[in-house]
Amino acid sequence: MNDGGYIAVSPHNSNVIFCTGNVYPSSVWNIAVSHTSDGGTSWQRDTLAFGSNGFAVAFDQTDPNRVYVAGDSAYNYSNPVFLVSTDLGQTWTSSRTGLNGRVWVVRTDQDRPGVLYCGTYRGVFRSTNSGASWSATAFTRDTRALVLDPTDTRTIYAGTYGNGVSVSTDAGATWTDINAGLTCNRVMSLALRGNPSPMLMAGTEGGAVFRMLPLTGVADRTPFATRRSPLAVSPNPCHGRARIELSPAAAAQTSAALFDRSGRLVRSLGRRPVTGAWEADLAGVAPGVYFVRVRLPDRTDVVQLTVIN
Repeated sequence: MNDGGYIAVSPHNSNVIFCTGNVYPSSVWNIAVSHTSDGGTSWQRDTLAFGSNGFAVAFDQTDPNRVYVAGDSAYNYSNPVFLVSTDLGQTWTSSRTGLNGRVWVVRTDQDRPGVLYCGTYRGVFRSTNSGASWSATAFTRDTRALVLDPTDTRTIYAGTYGNGVSVSTDAGATWTDINAGLTCNRVMSLALRGNPSPMLMAGTEGGAVFRMLPLTGVADRTPFATRRSPLAVSPNPCHGRARIELSPAAAAQTSAALFDRSGRLVRSLGRRPVTGAWEADLAGVAPGVYFVRVRLPDRTDVVQLTVIN
């Protein structure tokens, strides 16, 4: 492999690792993929004659055998490549219907099976069928980095080459710039840290890393830990049990879950039609800071909760 360094570790098995880049086997560049199933002790290397550069690799969140590789074709910023393997790299299928622009990054939605995002030279694209087809979001800037908030995956941060960082809180329908203090607007990478405290970090072409509290993306720019929400949990801090209440009450089916500050699911709090408040059993949950997430058909609400002894 001559170029690359784009690596993904399987969320299903940490010994399974894929990386992609390019290789020059004869007279043209091709996408190269290397993968291991034993944590790097041995590797299998493949040349894929679907395109010229591989810039992104990602694993599916629900299917342990499904892998995605993306890049460009014919060294062209306008020609995307998106490849799908359903057998851990033994075979690959091209699937780029609706995509536009060289693909820099692929992200999968951990909460919504089949939902994927691509950051491309032409903006952010979304698939709801595991990459079989794509549709453009409202974001059209050259997108080099993407990260999804694990407590609400409809919140997406996009790092661009020339326009800094933007955030969407509605799965890409609308976007807001969040560039206060960012002195280099060529963002090459993004990372969202959950523990010990939530923080968004941006690596830039200017040789610096910038950091900020993750934001809701609305005009008030409220920090993640204190964002206003129609969801209330009391008492807060609590011990053993907590009262969850939506305002206004929702008659629709809803689900609730408790997450730690790294975005790890700690406990499912059940699914039910909610017409008012209900009690959540937190017995056995270790003391600490958590997030309660309640989902309705049209929105997701998150509130911070402290559990004490």
